[in-house]
Amino acid sequence: MQAEYSDSDWVERMYKKSNSWNTKNQAGISLRIFDSFCKKELGVSKEGTVKQYQKWYDQNKSDIQSICISLDRFVQFMSQTHEDIIVGNGSHFKAKAPKTVKNYFGFIKNYLRIVHGIRITNEDVNEFIQFPTHLKEPREPISLKTLKILFDNASPKRRALYYILVSSGMRLGDGLSLKKNNFHLEENPVRVTLRAQFTKSREQRDTYISSEAFEKLKPILDSRSDEQYLFHDYERIDQAVKTETREFGYLRKRCGFTKRYDTSIRFHVNIHAFRSYFITRASQRHGSDYSHAVSGHHMYLGSVLSIGFCRQSKDVSGADARLVY
Repeated sequence: MQAEYSDSDWVERMYKKSNSWNTKNQAGISLRIFDSFCKKELGVSKEGTVKQYQKWYDQNKSDIQSICISLDRFVQFMSQTHEDIIVGNGSHFKAKAPKTVKNYFGFIKNYLRIVHGIRITNEDVNEFIQFPTHLKEPREPISLKTLKILFDNASPKRRALYYILVSSGMRLGDGLSLKKNNFHLEENPVRVTLRAQFTKSREQRDTYISSEAFEKLKPILDSRSDEQYLFHDYERIDQAVKTETREFGYLRKRCGFTKRYDTSIRFHVNIHAFRSYFITRASQRHGSDYSHAVSGHHMYLGSVLSIGFCRQSKDVSGADARLVY
């Protein structure tokens, strides 16, 4: 007999499997979107729709095609804007990017399998479901001039965070996981150990920050206890990431960097571009293997080799590790 899962059990399972609060949030969002689709497009609740799917699936010859045709409508639904559907933040439902559509569909496919025993194969998906085309528009690199404008208009604490991201190649979540014990202050340049439980790859790695970043960081180090995160007081890193992403949006607007890409909702200037800036500059100076290793791309170098290689370099992110390059 198949173990029974509730919706909340499934969402929690997604978190435990990935060890990521973001995955848990995305799983919950996918269920809410699926429920909105069922009510608007099919005229029944999510529960009613799943019951119909089960009838098609459990009959003598499973009618997978009918389930997939319905799910194809779900994909098209997510690809469109719906002015009459109000989401949690009070705005209307906006069309999702192709990558997001595929991501939410993947959650629902897993949900149907785990919670309701409805197994849809990849062959079924390829045969019956048409995903929107992902148009690849070249990303515009962030410039040193833009960085300086952002830094000049940021608060001292956020300026320190931004300097760390730019000079080390950390992801935003990496930077927000930092406490005093991550830093090896006796070394020059200052080495930073990122703990496995907070990195995307779930592997510990070392990187370095510039002398300029350390100058901005030192007052914060002096003011925080050993148990406190340096840049926030949240219990969970994902909460801090949401806040910093939102605050960066306010800063971007104040600085006038509001241009978006034509094929997505992404802004030309975004906080994740700090990491790309580091990778580009470090690649130019030390080679792509080095830059990708210290920024956490495991496929380029093993952890031991990357740490050894990092220690050979006194200049992580540019000329004298300052924003002049």
